[in-house]
Amino acid sequence: MNRFLRGLFAVLIAAALYGLPRLFTMDYYLHIFVMSEIYAVLALSLGLIVGFAGQVSMGHAAFYGMGAYVSAILGTRWGWPFWITFWIGGIFSGVVSYGIGRLVLRLRGHVLAITTAFFGVLVMVVMNNWISLTNGPMGITGIPRPTPIEAGSVRLVFESRIHYYYLGLFFVAGVLYVLYRLTNSRLGDAMVAVRENEELAKSLGVNAMKSKVFAFTAGGFIAGLAGSFYAHYILFISPVTFTMNESINMLVMVIFGGMSTLFGPILGAVSLTILPEFLRMAGEMRLVIYGFALILFIVWLPMGVWGTLKNRLFSGKA
Repeated sequence: MNRFLRGLFAVLIAAALYGLPRLFTMDYYLHIFVMSEIYAVLALSLGLIVGFAGQVSMGHAAFYGMGAYVSAILGTRWGWPFWITFWIGGIFSGVVSYGIGRLVLRLRGHVLAITTAFFGVLVMVVMNNWISLTNGPMGITGIPRPTPIEAGSVRLVFESRIHYYYLGLFFVAGVLYVLYRLTNSRLGDAMVAVRENEELAKSLGVNAMKSKVFAFTAGGFIAGLAGSFYAHYILFISPVTFTMNESINMLVMVIFGGMSTLFGPILGAVSLTILPEFLRMAGEMRLVIYGFALILFIVWLPMGVWGTLKNRLFSGKA
């Protein structure tokens, strides 16, 4: 796909996303769109670790939850505004992910997956039992909304879902741009080299551990930002949101959309957030149909939806 077609495609997508809330005005639809944006960021962050660095993480929801809890605690107990706690939540998750990455990324394959899963369970136990800090299973309520944005005569107050939708759209676009620049840099090439053949990459002078830890840290940082956004959107959080099932859900989104791409995780996140809602009419058969559909997609499109289309129709990076 040449540069002109890429630009045209991006403009059309941007125009469609901008006008979407004007076509679907019900709060129910807007809520699904906002949650799709949050999951898109989470899938992008996990896709950096799994798709580009080649490291399997089954505890990604832990970083998501840490960002949410740090931001919620600072906002409810100390009254700090969202625009500050948003970054602190991300930085906290990034620092923890750096420490965990330094410890576990010497492991590989299923051993790494099991270790990160245990870490996710440990964080879940802390959230449930450190009642003085997290309020335990009861969760944290009364999380403040983002304070209004004022620019001259324009004042944006976050009291309706449509405002969160546009803020989330800006969030996804910002993360996508940063990851695009990263994955198309020398550091991105180093991560891909480690993913393809770590021993060969080392022989060529690539610092494999540095590349893996960087991807793990960046992924944790972005997941923490998504957690902060989620907390100040839902205005309530509890440990049940950040279980290992959520980590698996993120991983399925990445695989479904297509690993080793940037648009794939977004497509997977949006599809797998909206699809279950459309299947509600199927009642008790909803999960059966959902699981069967995922199996068919994995069998027919082993590179993911976008990964397969990109491989067959386009050339170059996406």
